Amino acid sequence: MSKAIIARNFSIQVASRMLAVLVGLGSIAILTRSLGTHAFGEYTTTITFLQLFGVVVDFGLTLTLVVMISEENADTEKIVGNIFGLRMISGAILFSIAPIAVLSLPWSDVVRESVLVGSAAYVLMGGATLLVGVFQRFHTMWRAGLAEILNRLALLIFIALFAWFELGVVWMVATSVIANAVWLFAMIKLARPFIKIHFLHDFKMWQNVWSRSWPIAVSIFFNLLYLKGDILFLAYFKDQTEVGIYGVTYRVLDMLTALPVMFMGILLPIIVNTWSAGNHDEFRAHVARTFDFFMIASVPIIIGTQQIAGPLMRLIAGPGYEASGDILKLLVFAVFGVFVGALFGHLVVALNKQKPMTWGYISVAIVTVVGYYLFIPKFGMWGAAWMTLFSEWTIALITFLVVYKITKVKLRFVVAGKAIFASAIMYLFLRFVPSLSVLVDILIAAILYLIIMLIIKGIKMEDIRALKNARQTIE
Repeated sequence: MSKAIIARNFSIQVASRMLAVLVGLGSIAILTRSLGTHAFGEYTTTITFLQLFGVVVDFGLTLTLVVMISEENADTEKIVGNIFGLRMISGAILFSIAPIAVLSLPWSDVVRESVLVGSAAYVLMGGATLLVGVFQRFHTMWRAGLAEILNRLALLIFIALFAWFELGVVWMVATSVIANAVWLFAMIKLARPFIKIHFLHDFKMWQNVWSRSWPIAVSIFFNLLYLKGDILFLAYFKDQTEVGIYGVTYRVLDMLTALPVMFMGILLPIIVNTWSAGNHDEFRAHVARTFDFFMIASVPIIIGTQQIAGPLMRLIAGPGYEASGDILKLLVFAVFGVFVGALFGHLVVALNKQKPMTWGYISVAIVTVVGYYLFIPKFGMWGAAWMTLFSEWTIALITFLVVYKITKVKLRFVVAGKAIFASAIMYLFLRFVPSLSVLVDILIAAILYLIIMLIIKGIKMEDIRALKNARQTIE
């Protein structure tokens, strides 16, 4: 693959992600304004409940698909068809349980009806997200990005339409059924130049897939349990209005946390290749550079948010969500844990240490869920936020220790210190210079931060070129 094609694919992937985030923010803005805090809380509760079932349905199949079709002499069409068939059948079975399970919880009829409708949306989404592995295998992630944009646009259009007619929560959840059907159809069509997607059912292969995927599935399930358990416990013990205020903050953070995962998806082949080839010094250098890059990206987000959280949430969510700005100031510190956890979590997979790390996820999930049970009834969304911080930072630490034990990788904190210095100047600018508008303020602050980092050599072009050259070598 030529350097020009690699650069084009990477640029399109980044651009598509940014566009998807912007369209997603538009959908949130309409939802929060049309539903109000209480109804948006019911919407958030529904989506979070279904996400737990979604993790069980995934069962690590997406990552297993990538590994199996990347192996030498793999029958790609047979593997994809069987895993796709397994995903759709298991999804249909498990999501038929969700509307029954929700009846045992003290939630409104609106939430229960929304779960019934939303179950179909998550079955469709499961098929679409699985096929991302095909585009990873053939180095055409821009096609997956295009399909995601079509999904987000369809969601935005129907949310706007249903908001116009004031149709309420159940219909807003129904927009996901339409949008995810568009997503799955687009993924199947865009995959056709490389592979035709068939619905296959080779039970011996299914057994092989299950045996490979279960350690990943357990880790993902407990990971999501402590990540989303806060909203479910909040919905159980508190009013849906508080869930709505807390939930809109979480939706904003979810969009930020997609960035390190996307970057690690690009970097993972480099890391696997260098370690398996015995180039351990080069491996450690890649990890150190990536840690520096994540500090450059996460530190200004954390510090800048302390000043612009209120105006930003008013812009996104509208009136009635003022308290979400204060919650965002606290929850944004989880971004550090998410970035570091994404780095070392992917390294755990690269080093094939998923099974020992499973106990780390289970332990953190148990402690965090106990914390939710103890603190949310008393402190509400603030208790949820503090326990979320605990879980994210603890997982980041555990994954680092697992990787360090094997690789002896050493992190450098010089760049992190420079990022803190540049972010402090950026913060003073945001605090004392009269505001034009929150979006203009963010743009100017970001440019100021980058200029300062270049001046103090916190950002070095040679490190960027090193990662780029390594990727070109792998491709």
